[in-house]
Amino acid sequence: MIKMNHVLLTTCVLLVAFCSSGYALRCYHCENSPTLCKTNSTCLTTEDTCLQMKFGKLRTSSCWKASQCNINEIAEFFQLDNFEFFCCQHDLCNEGTMTGVNKAAFSIASVMAMLWLLL
Repeated sequence: MIKMNHVLLTTCVLLVAFCSSGYALRCYHCENSPTLCKTNSTCLTTEDTCLQMKFGKLRTSSCWKASQCNINEIAEFFQLDNFEFFCCQHDLCNEGTMTGVNKAAFSIASVMAMLWLLL
């Protein structure tokens, strides 16, 4: 019983730690940069996603809306037709290369591994 209470308490603490409500998202912000972005900013409350686009040798990173994170909306807004992009929803996640480990997936896997070790 004590072990189960410990597992439930640990799970609750981790869920609270990874909840992102109540604070503004921070994203890297650069336009048409040939190098990785070093500048970041706090997003507006209406912007809930970080965006990174790559077109040719240039990259654009900015705050964005998850509801507009699709190829048609991005192409229309930036007037582009040949680009790569990705959106993510945790602080400063739009840096580096276009591929990476999803923080949420990594967090869930970590919690599952801890639970497995405790049981």
